[in-house]
Amino acid sequence: MDSERSQPVLIGAPPHVRGEAPVNGTRLYYEGAGTGSPVLLVSGGGTLDRRQWDDEFDVLSQRYRVIRYDIRGIGRSARPTGEFAHHEDLRALLEFLNITRTVVCGVSFGAAIAIDFALDHPNMVDGLVLASAGLSSDKQAGVESVQALAALAKNEGLERAIGLVTGMPSFVSPGNDSARRRIREMYLDNQDVFPAGFPLVTLWQPTTPPAGQRLQDIKAPTLIVAGAHDNPVSIALSDGLASSIAGAQKAVIAGSGHMVNMDAPDEFNRLVLAFVAPL
Repeated sequence: MDSERSQPVLIGAPPHVRGEAPVNGTRLYYEGAGTGSPVLLVSGGGTLDRRQWDDEFDVLSQRYRVIRYDIRGIGRSARPTGEFAHHEDLRALLEFLNITRTVVCGVSFGAAIAIDFALDHPNMVDGLVLASAGLSSDKQAGVESVQALAALAKNEGLERAIGLVTGMPSFVSPGNDSARRRIREMYLDNQDVFPAGFPLVTLWQPTTPPAGQRLQDIKAPTLIVAGAHDNPVSIALSDGLASSIAGAQKAVIAGSGHMVNMDAPDEFNRLVLAFVAPL
């Protein structure tokens, strides 16, 4: 690493820190809390930033050193200007923070990043938590989805697009108004990605060969979490991950939709803490 990148620039008093990591020609905003073995949280959901982990960050940091960050193109991190790989940004962030091994937790899009990272950098992974997981080898479907969302926002307005997503019972359970408000806030705060065409997805370069062909290569202990009310495609993908990754544990949270960590945070935290404890 360059000498200017050898140490993180921290703002605030330990053990709560925040800063920017100048890595891979970009800037990644991150926050950390706690001490002990590292647990890294990867944001997902297309337009959701590190705040989607608010319900987990403080709880997990009581026992572990927890890092959450905004992936390139979202939140306080820089927007992409050319092709890049999210999982290589993750590797560079860990090196910047002098973390050699960690448990990686990802939800949805963030889980796809976690899978790519585990495949290309297995020696840096102590464990994986894959919630409502996507796969980078399904990138084209993701591109088509965000492009349709961007077109809807352009033609019918951002509020209409946000309402369509957050109103789906497979995304967030109907009674969870708190999570829905928080998701809406993150969408509004990151609204620049809509007219830009979601470059955090379209310019993303997944691992090769495709992740879907290499799942059996993942050897790290893995917990797969699914929401019982998630859409059938996501549930089928979770089933496929559970059967393809040797020794993977799977848990289904009743009453939860796709954004399972926000929809059922207490149960999600219980599952993660029980999984991470023996690692």
